[in-house]
Parts: sequence; structure tokens; C-alpha cells
Amino acid sequence: MVGWIALVIGPTAYGLIRRQLPHASESFGKTSILGRADEFQAKTSKVVYFGREKVIIGRSHNGSFHAVSAVCTHLGCSVRFEEENDQGIFVCNCHNSKFDLEGVNLSGPAVMPLRQYKIEVAKGDIQLSAVGDAAGL
Repeated sequence: MVGWIALVIGPTAYGLIRRQLPHASESFGKTSILGRADEFQAKTSKVVYFGREKVIIGRSHNGSFHAVSAVCTHLGCSVRFEEENDQGIFVCNCHNSKFDLEGVNLSGPAVMPLRQYKIEVAKGDIQLSAVGDAAGL
């Protein structure tokens, strides 16, 4: 009976604990050029890979860029960019968690923010880099 309980509860407990711990980012200290800024239309988004990390880039109605993890912190579903009434947000496709442009959770079952990335336009090129220290957010 003890063995069965360990087999059932052990992996679940490990997964829950592991989600709460910071993880090392393989992309820390790296910068990627994603393309020309004029290739990104306002009120649109694009999903890119930054190392092995899936990142969503959203461009607001005013032309500003925002980059966060494209993986929801609730259960790992994909996140999309929406802009309605000139207000941009990131929304989970599965459970409708909502995050502001910096990845801070606004509503829904997700209680942790999305990882934020630094995005800059330099000489017309969009550059993406990790934010924070080597241990993650």
C-alpha cells in the first residue's frame, strides 16, 4: 500500500515542487536578432524560439514591442496576444488566464507571471534577450 501511494503521489508532488523552483535559462546572456521591425505589423504577434524557450512577441497599436514566455504558468498551454480597445494582453488558450504586457497575471487560474524578455529595436532590427539572472526570474 505504501509503495502504491508513493507511485501515485511522488510524481505529482515532484511536479508541483519543481514548478515553484527557479530554473536555469540556457538563453541567459544571449541576444537574438528576430528580424526587421517594419516586418511586424501593429496589433499582431509572432511566436519565436529563444534557445529552447518559446517566446511570444506582441506589437501594440502604438508600435511598442512586448516579449514574454509563450507558455502559460498554470498548466503549460500556449499563450496568444490580443489587443482590443487599444489594450494589449496575453491570454492562455486553454483556461483563459490573462496577463498584462509585462507578463503579470491579471486573472484566471494562473497565479505566477509569465517570464518576461527584453526586446529592443536597434538600427531597425528587433533584438531579444533574457531578463533577470542565470537562475531564471
